[in-house]
Amino acid sequence: MKTTEIKRGEFQPYYNIKNLKMAQVNRDVFLKHSENFKDKLNEFGWMMPIVVSKDGDIIEGHHRVVSAKLLKQRTVPAYIVDWVDTQDQKEHLNAIINLNNGNKAWTTLDYLKAFAKENKDYKTAYTNYIKNSNNISAGNIVHLFFGSNPGGFKKGECKIKDLKFSLYLLRKISNLVSKYGKRNIQAYGVREMIKIGYISAFNDYEAMDFLFKEYGKLAKIEHPAATSILRFKPLMEATLLEFNKLRKTVKNEI
Repeated sequence: MKTTEIKRGEFQPYYNIKNLKMAQVNRDVFLKHSENFKDKLNEFGWMMPIVVSKDGDIIEGHHRVVSAKLLKQRTVPAYIVDWVDTQDQKEHLNAIINLNNGNKAWTTLDYLKAFAKENKDYKTAYTNYIKNSNNISAGNIVHLFFGSNPGGFKKGECKIKDLKFSLYLLRKISNLVSKYGKRNIQAYGVREMIKIGYISAFNDYEAMDFLFKEYGKLAKIEHPAATSILRFKPLMEATLLEFNKLRKTVKNEI
């Protein structure tokens, strides 16, 4: 049986650190994380090389490079690949993401920020997250702009569902959290309000205005249902049904 030859790079055990370039599209590098790697390098040595392009752009191993610098190292072991065009930010980012151990270390915010550098929809979501980070989680900002089940998010493929409605929901959520605090307006409840807005209320501003008012009433008196995973969603769904029935009755009377 004939096998297909897979592309292979070149291993260089003593690659000069001065020739390495940190990727602009990578997630943020945290000093604490690098400090932890520093201890591991001292104890176990270089168990695996970093991955770089032929031009010295780092593809995988940013934290280990910082760790090596902290240890006053002049060289690092490197695996050099010549088929990744790191001048193309999207191609560089895709290579970084696919090499990060199944991306277990990457958070939702890491993906959002990374793709925001070359994708206008992600940039819009990321910019609005930064403006409202005290009032909404990165996960909920993704649900708010890209939907409750954003397939392709980790590949940079999501599109904003409805910008006007997303900004409306964000404003309502931020106002609630600012007024009643995260203890009374929890991330779970926010996520369910976003889902109801898109899936059950079908982007109905009038219905959502009513629901947010009811949510505020619950938060004001610290009603147990406002922070209950089991009770919150059914209560809001029931409230939406009551509102729709009432609105229909009023219209029929007119």
